[in-house]
Amino acid sequence: MNVTPLNDNILIQVDPELDKVATESGVTLYKPQGSHEHVLNTGVVLKTGMGKKYDNKVVPTGVEPGDGVLFITFVAGYTETSKAVQQIVGKDQAIIKPNDILLVYDRKNPLKFTQ
Repeated sequence: MNVTPLNDNILIQVDPELDKVATESGVTLYKPQGSHEHVLNTGVVLKTGMGKKYDNKVVPTGVEPGDGVLFITFVAGYTETSKAVQQIVGKDQAIIKPNDILLVYDRKNPLKFTQ
């Protein structure tokens, strides 16, 4: 697929979903069970837009292709627009914003995941 995200959009390859993520520091983050809550996912950055314009300057996204990311999504609604975007980018990919990213990690030294 030959797409390029615009502005501060980030195209990621989403990892298979897990019920919880355990970090090396011992913090365990659990996926919420409610239908209107957020969901934590991990993935790898495939492509990024050049950033968002602010005060005639471009502020970069803060991530680069190959970075591992822990990001948050909200499951409250699934609009026709999000369905159309999902068909274009693929079912295992997503387009997110920098504010959705909670942390960036090195994929060569990944977070320890548990199920």
